[in-house]
Amino acid sequence: MTCEEYLNDPEANAAHLESCEICRAIEEDLGDPIPVTPRTLNLDALPLAPWEGASYRTWPLVAASLVATFTLLIVLSAAADISPVAAMSSNLPSVQVLLAFLQLTGRAIGGPLVVVLFVVINTLLFLLLRRSPKGVDV
Repeated sequence: MTCEEYLNDPEANAAHLESCEICRAIEEDLGDPIPVTPRTLNLDALPLAPWEGASYRTWPLVAASLVATFTLLIVLSAAADISPVAAMSSNLPSVQVLLAFLQLTGRAIGGPLVVVLFVVINTLLFLLLRRSPKGVDV
């Protein structure tokens, strides 16, 4: 019996200690085996990740910035004494092209289809953001 066989399975090859002085010295130096007890992990006791316990949501910020932008548009157009639509489309030909494109697209595919696509895409994004994390977080 070799020392390697003993090191691979010390309990099955316990008779090797009687014949090998080196293995016996190692066993005496190690002494009693150290008890290893695995700790249980309570996932409910772990702190929440920053995105799980956030008290804010981004939609109020988006809505507030949209309202602020339109308010600024109205105030600046009133100060210039022109209508807001004329202010948006007067000096920017790209805005005129965009408005014409949106008008033609709205007529071609219809308003209800836009609403359905909006709901489907946002539902998909919501579900992707709310799914449980995979990988190292588990």
